[in-house]
Amino acid sequence: MRVVSKFGGSVLRDVEGYRKAAQIVKELLNDTENEVVVVVSAMKGITDSLLRVSENPHRGWREYLRALQRRHERVLDQLNADEKWKESLRELFDNLNKVLWALEILKESTPRTKDYILSFGERSSSVLMAAALESVGIDAEPVFPERLGIYVEGEPPNVTILYDMTFEKVRENLGSILSEGRIPVATGFLGINIEGVITNLGRGGSDLTATILGAALNADEVRLYTDVDGIKTANPREFKEAVTIPELSLYEAIELARLGAKRLHPKTFEPLLRRPTDVRILSLYNPHGSSTLISYKKQGPNLKAVAVMNDLALISVKGVGMVEMKGTAAKVMEACAKVGANIYAISQPISETSITIAVNKGFTDIVAKAVKNSLGLYGIDVEVDIKPDVSAVSIVGKGLEEPTYVSNVLRELPNEPVLLVTKGPSDLSLTIFTTHRAARSIASSFHKAILKEMEKYYGVAK
Repeated sequence: MRVVSKFGGSVLRDVEGYRKAAQIVKELLNDTENEVVVVVSAMKGITDSLLRVSENPHRGWREYLRALQRRHERVLDQLNADEKWKESLRELFDNLNKVLWALEILKESTPRTKDYILSFGERSSSVLMAAALESVGIDAEPVFPERLGIYVEGEPPNVTILYDMTFEKVRENLGSILSEGRIPVATGFLGINIEGVITNLGRGGSDLTATILGAALNADEVRLYTDVDGIKTANPREFKEAVTIPELSLYEAIELARLGAKRLHPKTFEPLLRRPTDVRILSLYNPHGSSTLISYKKQGPNLKAVAVMNDLALISVKGVGMVEMKGTAAKVMEACAKVGANIYAISQPISETSITIAVNKGFTDIVAKAVKNSLGLYGIDVEVDIKPDVSAVSIVGKGLEEPTYVSNVLRELPNEPVLLVTKGPSDLSLTIFTTHRAARSIASSFHKAILKEMEKYYGVAK
């Protein structure tokens, strides 16, 4: 069995996190049939520290750097690590020191240099993890992004993975390490372009790294170790009664990732569309307890989770001149794209007298002006109506693919304002746009329906 095990920054806080991770890998390797590839994020808080340094390379970076180096050195000291790991760490920080010194002289930072600086969080963490694995008798090797071979194009966070090239390089580079009986410790979060320049995959990118490696290496399972025991039915900070979802289909997981569940990278499960691999999300502190298994199978109850997105606004453009005017919706979307606004939803009645879009409320005024001006160029005179402070409440589950089941879910709606409803014929989610004040009430009603479905399916809400 081949397993890719990813350990996130939420659990790699100190030496205990690395020790627990190493013990888990050792336990997996106790079965001689198992092969393990490890992926690590930076230590907790390190990426944010490096980001601050990269954005202000001329302000107090030496003090920051000394503190970061001491924090990593303490972990190696507590592990009684071999001198080779201490030397590797010193070399990394010496290189980082040179980069920051150069930026101080130049008094500027570019996206390229920022990504290179950020990469030192994962590089250093891979050295600590390799030392931790060696402390429990496992021969491990850090693998930095230049050797790992995850190739991308575009600018973060909207990079595109060059899968064919990536899969070939990953199999070649990690395969050789595995064939020699060693454990690769790969840096998460990072990729390179075809010129070999470091780039990042976006926040949460280490999860994406793990699934890319899982697909490339034909792994049996990808395990994402974190500080919670899987994906919850709702945000546990807002819903104390939220429980772990035992099983999700791949497409349900993709939908939840795009809605921001567990802060998963929105492309976390994209590689698995190319090569089916099970993913398990579980707790580092209780690895044999509850967890969420994600697979291609459509299993589990009809409803799985609810998610709430705040800080939205609805913008409606109305005018009789829009009726039978071809390309009106395209013109609205083009106007939004030109000002850099993402459209979360779009709706048009069959009468064609209006179009409503949902955008981030920070773009409200600029989008309203851009849309009105764009349509005005074509002689379409419109009124613009803005509803600020809007929230979107989404419920996700395989049952929503069945049109007749949707009516059951809509019956759960409380007597609250419904500003817009979005649902495609085979979509796995249903979204209600409402006022910010009413969002909690609608989300709570949906969550009760989810727990009822779980109880019906499992006998008890897990």
